[in-house]
Amino acid sequence: MNFLESLAAEWYAIQRYFVRTNIKANSRHNGGYDNEIDVLAFCPAEGKLVHLETSWDALTWEKREERYVSKKFVFTPEDYQELVGVMPAKIQKRAIIGTSRSQPKKIWGEDIEVTTVPNFVAEIAADMKQRHPMRNVIPETYPCLRSFQFALAYGDV
Repeated sequence: MNFLESLAAEWYAIQRYFVRTNIKANSRHNGGYDNEIDVLAFCPAEGKLVHLETSWDALTWEKREERYVSKKFVFTPEDYQELVGVMPAKIQKRAIIGTSRSQPKKIWGEDIEVTTVPNFVAEIAADMKQRHPMRNVIPETYPCLRSFQFALAYGDV
């Protein structure tokens, strides 16, 4: 699991989602799998399932959209039900990719939310700035988020 997958997994876990990473799916008859889900986060209280795919790739936005729509987010609600054991009330598909702050679209296909890595980091940082490490420390089981918290609190010293 790479850093971006770890960060996404921790971000959803600290928000009370149950999280699984690097899930192999759609097994081939001769072995192996056609797909792998980077992060799958489920919030039972809301019945909400979030499918996250992350990448630092340098592809064009057109190639990224083609790849993610046709190869990454190919699961039906029934496929997700098989993975989590219950039919989700809501399914969110989120691609976290690219290193620029700007992006040509916010949605791919009908329902894939697109967020760039800097914007995802900014989303996390906004929350971490509100959590002082002496009063609301991030548990040590979330090393990426805890590093963010301490860097934001003490990085300008």
